[in-house]
Amino acid sequence: MRPNFHPSPHAQRGSMLIIAVFAMTAMAALGAALMQINWSQKDTTTREVLGTRAWFAANSGTEYAMTKLFPLATDPAATDTEAVVARQACNTLTVAGKPINFSAAGLNGCSATVGCDVVAGDVEQYLITSKGQCGSAQFGVVRVQESWAKGVE
Repeated sequence: MRPNFHPSPHAQRGSMLIIAVFAMTAMAALGAALMQINWSQKDTTTREVLGTRAWFAANSGTEYAMTKLFPLATDPAATDTEAVVARQACNTLTVAGKPINFSAAGLNGCSATVGCDVVAGDVEQYLITSKGQCGSAQFGVVRVQESWAKGVE
C-alpha cells in the first residue's frame, strides 16, 4: 500500500511566485528577440531601397556622360569631328568631377559623380565611371557603374 502523503498548503507557498517570475522573464526575452528581428528587417529593407536608388543614380550619371560624349543635336556642318567633340567632353567630365545632385521624386537626396578616361587605339574608346550615392551617414549606400563607349569615326 501507498502511504497517504499530502503536503500541507503551507509547504507549497511561493511556488506560484517562481512560476510567474520565470514566465515573465521568458516573455521579456521573446519580446526582445522579436524587436531585434523587426529592427533588422527594417534596416535591411532601408538599405535595399537605398541601394536600388543609388544604382539608378549611377545609371543616370552614365547616361548624362553618354549624352555629353555623343550629343544628338550636333550640327553636321560643324568643323570639329565627332571624335574631337567626344574627347573634349570626356576631358570636361573628368576635370569637373562635381557631383550631379538629383531632385526628381525617385532620386531626391541622391547624387552621381562621373569620370571619363580616353583609351587611344585604332578607334578611341571611353571608359565612363559613375558613382551613385544615396542616404545619410548612417544609411549611406554607394553603387559604381563602369561603361565602355566606342568612339565614332
